[in-house]
Amino acid sequence: MNIIKRDILTDALAARFNQELIFKWRFRCHPRILMLVDGLDYRENNGFGLWRFLHGLTVAAGVTNKPVLTLAHRGFHPTASVTVGADTYNVQNNFRFDTANPAVTLANYDQIWIFGIGSGGFALSGAEVGVVSAFMNGGGGVFATGDHASLGRSLCGSLPRIRHMREWRDANSGGVPMGTETDVNRAVMRIDTVVDPGANGLYEFDDQSDGIPQRIYPHYKVTDSDGLAGSAWQASVHPLLMLPGALATRSSSAANVPEGFSKDIDVLPDHPHESVCYEVTAATTLAGAYNISGQNFAEFQPSAANPAQRVGAEIVAYAVAGGRAVLNGVWKPPVKPRMFGVISAYDGRLAQPYPGNNQRPGRIACDSTWHHFVNINLDGTGSGRSGLGSGSGASFTPSAALEKIYAYYRNIALWLQPANRVWCGLFWDLVAVRFTPAIFEELLEVDRMENWRDLVGLGQEAKRIIAQVQGSEALDDQILGLLNADKGLQDTADLLTAGGSVLGRTELVEGAYGALLAEVARMLPADITEEQARKVLAEGLSDNIRGALQERMVKALHQGIDAQATRLKIGLDFAQRIGRTLR
Repeated sequence: MNIIKRDILTDALAARFNQELIFKWRFRCHPRILMLVDGLDYRENNGFGLWRFLHGLTVAAGVTNKPVLTLAHRGFHPTASVTVGADTYNVQNNFRFDTANPAVTLANYDQIWIFGIGSGGFALSGAEVGVVSAFMNGGGGVFATGDHASLGRSLCGSLPRIRHMREWRDANSGGVPMGTETDVNRAVMRIDTVVDPGANGLYEFDDQSDGIPQRIYPHYKVTDSDGLAGSAWQASVHPLLMLPGALATRSSSAANVPEGFSKDIDVLPDHPHESVCYEVTAATTLAGAYNISGQNFAEFQPSAANPAQRVGAEIVAYAVAGGRAVLNGVWKPPVKPRMFGVISAYDGRLAQPYPGNNQRPGRIACDSTWHHFVNINLDGTGSGRSGLGSGSGASFTPSAALEKIYAYYRNIALWLQPANRVWCGLFWDLVAVRFTPAIFEELLEVDRMENWRDLVGLGQEAKRIIAQVQGSEALDDQILGLLNADKGLQDTADLLTAGGSVLGRTELVEGAYGALLAEVARMLPADITEEQARKVLAEGLSDNIRGALQERMVKALHQGIDAQATRLKIGLDFAQRIGRTLR
């Protein structure tokens, strides 16, 4: 039997339908991720294996949207298969993007995750670069990482946009050194994030396997919320760093300002020689063409909302390189203290589609090192220590810090999903929310729910439920994703994104979601039998169901715009009346 992770949404479905049916329905909507290594592996007993990360991503407590994984190795994996929990994955060996079966297309995969270690020349053939470029330009999400210097360059250093979002060069060419270089002025530019030297007082390689993670610093987007009239502000953090239940926007006017930041991810494993991630803002880079391996296209597409600008990449979080001399075979000199980009991201949903594509470019996330993902840094495998937890093997218990790091992994998988795959998961969320006790009673009078105020109220209650499982940004991202997935509605998404504060985007999103929920309730009335519901849901999100839902969402957005326009007109008329009294 397939095991379904428990949360408020799955509990609502489980009260109506059997577990196997729920798994069958929702499985087709889970993120389909291709993972590729060229020197690391996926084993549990190897310090440089990715097993504990896979466990945190797929079966650990807190998983609500388990991805469907394909594990691949550029060469040959030490074992034919890998078992994580109840799941066994056969590893594809000698993997090539252009000859893979199934093909690496958006019909078969949603995301590609690459953990590179090869440091030589570019390993991907022209045909492979073409496959990956088409995947990215067509809306597929990609995660990429390596380690210090040019580790990871072979697989990742030639890929569009990714090549600029992280350092892939060796130390002699300007990359980040390991600290053993003969030129001490270069060696001190090592990036060392190890926090504690341990009981012996010596900073050494195994200290990365202790229970103390490094602190990272989210890059908050802070805006003035009252112009020049006062000191009020609002701040938001990237979705990659939000724990479930985190506030999407924090403000100086909140009743408890510090509480607004309490659910931000602020830790990662530490390591004595990381690399660095970059923002991409230079005009020459943004305007450049990508012409590696016979390709020829604009690397960074113009902004959909403002074609005079191009969409670049941003730093999601910073960390601090401040380690002292570290012992790893030889004594490496202390580093030059400084902050560096530890995570970068590119949001292709903000850019124009490439010619011939209906979907906008896919999202990208880069990390400074795969030491944030391998066993030795997570559970201490091979070090004699227990990492960020206690116990070992099946009895390993993650610390609160590691639980945050697990959430970061899951956020990557959630954020990278292509826009046109949002409908699938959203539909089953709507079905689940429809049957939650808190909403079920509200929907007993669904036929009267045509009023905009009622739809907004329904959406607000649904948002509270969704936020418990997926975070407070989920609803916004889903509704904007639905609009982005339809070429005819992409301009609407752009205007909502760019003018959210003027338009009252939160209200529009909540009202649109309330309308979708009301439509699902009409498809699945309160007195429907399980057999009748099965017939309705048998094909999942059919074209007819999707069409009905999209029509209802667009109608609701028209209602919301009209309601806001009416309020603005009333406010303007009242302001003008007051103005006339002052003459």
